[in-house]
Amino acid sequence: MEGTLPPSRAGPSRVYLAYALSWLAAGLVLLAAALPHLARTQDPRTFLVFAALTAVSNLVAVRFPSGVILGMQAPFVFGAVWLLGWQAAAPLYALCALVLPLLHRISPQRAMVFFGSTSVAMFLAGGLLWRMWGGPMPEPLCLRDVAAVLGAGLLHGLINTPAAALARSFESGDPATLRLCILGPMLGISVAVYAPMSALLVMAYRSGVPVFALTVSVWLLVGLTLQAYRASRDLHARLEQATRELERLSTTDPLTDLLNRRMFVEIAQRELARHRRYGDPVSLVMLDLRHFKRVNDTLGHQAGDAVLQWVAHVLRRRMRRTDYAFRLGGDEFALLLPGTGFSGALAVADSLYRALHSGDGLRGADVTVGVASCPDHGATVDELVRAADRALYRAREDDKWLGAAQI
Repeated sequence: MEGTLPPSRAGPSRVYLAYALSWLAAGLVLLAAALPHLARTQDPRTFLVFAALTAVSNLVAVRFPSGVILGMQAPFVFGAVWLLGWQAAAPLYALCALVLPLLHRISPQRAMVFFGSTSVAMFLAGGLLWRMWGGPMPEPLCLRDVAAVLGAGLLHGLINTPAAALARSFESGDPATLRLCILGPMLGISVAVYAPMSALLVMAYRSGVPVFALTVSVWLLVGLTLQAYRASRDLHARLEQATRELERLSTTDPLTDLLNRRMFVEIAQRELARHRRYGDPVSLVMLDLRHFKRVNDTLGHQAGDAVLQWVAHVLRRRMRRTDYAFRLGGDEFALLLPGTGFSGALAVADSLYRALHSGDGLRGADVTVGVASCPDHGATVDELVRAADRALYRAREDDKWLGAAQI
């Protein structure tokens, strides 16, 4: 079991690199000790069979959102150890460490930690089992042997899982990968899945080629099914995210992230329909920037964008949860106030004006505001907009900042 996260652009930290190299050194020591033993083994066929299956199983992996990769290779390594001793683990895990970065975009540091921690874990787990059994896994298995296999899986997981989680934490900078809710399932897989499956593979191997081939096929098919399921879930999630992003882009202004003109018409029609049913007032506050072109011409368009974003920020900060803020286009903004009458809308306009001038956010520009309410100044969207527009125009003609619609 491994995980992957995109490597940091700045490269691994010195602490992370030292951590990975220490595990690599431990793995290489065990590999050097294991190779002479394997060279003298009286059953090279068994090692080659499990080595080939380990290599093939690296192609099948289930990637989870947390970054964990559930690999199919562990039961084959376990099975080789139960038959040949702990010395079989280091060469097989070294093989995995070489191909995992190529197949699943795992960083070299993560591969080093994987190789070293799994080799050490299997050195301890396999060594204990062989000492207890006095040789390869016995047959048939008694209850004590089953418990020993599960215990070996637990020991392996207790070493490998925290080591891999700490590597992910170093790589991502997120200590959340060390939480029990993430470590627990990883450890549980070692005990409840990998260890029992390894025992089944050993028994099937001893039963003959047909049974062993069937068992291996079932295990790999399970992995392929899970892989396809996770891939489809990931694709569905990405499609949903893309759909939400398209919907957001179609309803909001990309610069200010306020709702756009299309949504203004739609929401205003809905709120006016609610007024006709229940009689609650609806007010419209329209804002227009003065001298905005001068900001663009003298300070540049980036400064102009900053002014528009400042207005949007003030609108969001001053509006209630039931209100709606819009950028209608260019330097025109609107605030729709359901349940607010004309006097309340004038108070909101005054608060907005003061907030807009509270800092240097306008960069020398100014604001003219027009206020209208339903039912006093119109009962449709067009009537309400025309009333607020006329009030805004009169205020600009009179060199005032606020214009109130007239009946």
